Amino acid sequence: MAGGKETPRQKMIGMMYLFLTAMLALNVSKEVLHSFVLVNDSLSATVDNFTEKNKSIYNDFEKQASMNEEKVGKWRDLANQVKAKSNEINEYIKELKVEVVQAADGEDAPAITEDGDIIAEKIEAKDNLDVGGEVMVVKGRGPVLKEKIIEFREFLLENTDPSHTFIRKSINKNLNTDDPPAEEGAQVSWTSHHFSHMPLAAVLTMLTKTQSDIRNAEADILRYFYGQISAQDFKFNDLEPVVLPTKSNYVLKGTEYEAEVFIAAQDTTQKPSIYIGEYQQDENGRYSMVGSYDSLEIKNGRGIYQVRANTRGDKEWGGLIAMRAPDGSIQQFPFEAQYKVEVPTAIISASANRVFYYGVPNPLEVSVPGLRKDQLKPTATNARIVSHRGGLAVKPSKKGGKIKVSLYADIDNQRKFIGSSTFSVKQIPPPTPVLQPINVKFGDIAKGELGFADRVDAKLEGFIMEDIKYKVISFTVSTTDEGFTVDEEINGDRFNQAVTQMIQKASRNQKITFEDIKAEGPDGIKELSPMVFTIK
Repeated sequence: MAGGKETPRQKMIGMMYLFLTAMLALNVSKEVLHSFVLVNDSLSATVDNFTEKNKSIYNDFEKQASMNEEKVGKWRDLANQVKAKSNEINEYIKELKVEVVQAADGEDAPAITEDGDIIAEKIEAKDNLDVGGEVMVVKGRGPVLKEKIIEFREFLLENTDPSHTFIRKSINKNLNTDDPPAEEGAQVSWTSHHFSHMPLAAVLTMLTKTQSDIRNAEADILRYFYGQISAQDFKFNDLEPVVLPTKSNYVLKGTEYEAEVFIAAQDTTQKPSIYIGEYQQDENGRYSMVGSYDSLEIKNGRGIYQVRANTRGDKEWGGLIAMRAPDGSIQQFPFEAQYKVEVPTAIISASANRVFYYGVPNPLEVSVPGLRKDQLKPTATNARIVSHRGGLAVKPSKKGGKIKVSLYADIDNQRKFIGSSTFSVKQIPPPTPVLQPINVKFGDIAKGELGFADRVDAKLEGFIMEDIKYKVISFTVSTTDEGFTVDEEINGDRFNQAVTQMIQKASRNQKITFEDIKAEGPDGIKELSPMVFTIK
């Protein structure tokens, strides 16, 4: 007959288990959070790159305006308004970054520099899931940011010709603030979708991505404005080659990078020739292609460049755009562009760290930065993935062994493997029996107190899934009466008249034992440890 009290060795094993599972969760969390730090740093570099390129375009506006104020002044003034609005939003986002980091790490957070910038690697509470929602949702910073983005987007659209669908499409996509599609009838706001229940590292990355989108839209509209200076008199002005990504500069491995290559001040009576490859410039300033090269198909005056992203890293490409000048000569205009290919990171997590429990649905969270939930398709070996409380859960089909959860994503009408994680399968530990309603498990007890008990309950104490219930279906009560052992078998969880009389007749120092206790739960029937009481 097993005792109801844990030995020191059992307690030590239990503590070691908790320690090791906590360390395992910490290791996984660090890998995921480090991925967010890398993405944030990459996006920050993109923001800096856009900022420097935009400065060069603003300088070009000033230079052109100094030579012809009447022709250029309108576009220079619009560009300056764009600069003011873009800087205002970026400064606000910079303040939000400081606020969320201070909310997690304190006013003197080491991640905040003297200039108010954030060093993501130095954030201490990268895994904090609360500050994003507290600052952006509860304090209302998210709706304010959304309103600023909407105002900026509408200003850009108001100053672009409706016929320029490519620039308008790019602006709408980069500055989209629509609420995500409702899932199972539940509508989530743009703010909650991007910032609630997300680790601080992910919140910071999303804010940096928003800065990148703002600077990207700023760059698009500046190129558009600059092209309009000479849009009506192409034969008399310089041409500006433009490379405009139709999707994004941030590309996942296995997808396609796509860009439009065209002349901003376009002559609709002729179409350009666009060559992709290496080129050179001679001593007279004339350009020509070098070695083998490709040419692009021209549609509506634009060349569409497509290449599959099969390897990760920074990619560079370029070439020459050839146009016939008014004098009949062919002029060559060089262009260069860059994009980055990253491998998508699969985030697969369970509520119980790296463990699934047999007999119950185990909540499962899957995500891939940059992809929507409806694009993700998880599968599992030795288990079924089922819908559970508005999300997903894993139900193991065996009482032990391993379960491999693989994550796929629908990208460009193709299902692609993203990553996988392996989990152990364990059985739910047996619950602890307890007498109710007095809530006593064992030990010395007054007969009057024991007389108030009327049933045996089973409690699953300290288990990660608090909603799992067990019900006692049978037990045996035994004691001694004038030297003889008396047993009473009970079906169900409640005392009968014989058990009540047994307690009433008990004398001082007499032991009453509840044993052979069986309880039924979601994973079947378990035998529980006995309870021994001594009458005081």
